[in-house]
Amino acid sequence: MTQTVTIARTDPRTTNRLRACTGLDVSFSRASGSTAGANAAADQAWPHRIRRIIRAGLRHWGRPDLAADAELLATELVTNALKHGCGDVGVRLCPTADRLWIEVRDGSHELPVPRNATPDDEDGRGLFLVSSIADDWGVSPDGTTTWCSLRF
Repeated sequence: MTQTVTIARTDPRTTNRLRACTGLDVSFSRASGSTAGANAAADQAWPHRIRRIIRAGLRHWGRPDLAADAELLATELVTNALKHGCGDVGVRLCPTADRLWIEVRDGSHELPVPRNATPDDEDGRGLFLVSSIADDWGVSPDGTTTWCSLRF
């Protein structure tokens, strides 16, 4: 199977809409000694924590039906931020009238580079999964935020 992933640039109207959204924001600092590509054990717990927080938020908003997909998408994006990014990591969940927006930001200005993982590769499928599951996804113009959305 050939994996093809296209990265969309964020429309500024999307960025402004998300800034105005009242949703769920979680930010955390990397553990001491963590760098892009070398995460401390304490950082490896964050994807699981984010899944639990998202599940609770979606229950609160009456949308538990989105939990499985939203948890997977956020986990992939947080894992990428920890593995390839730098600085603090932020996760934002924003329900609007017709969709759920998920943003993950880090301090890196590098654009994500989708890989074509082989069947024997242990990683490299995150952005392929995001593009397959999300209804839309992209990257902020400055490269610090990767976002995706799920329609209700």
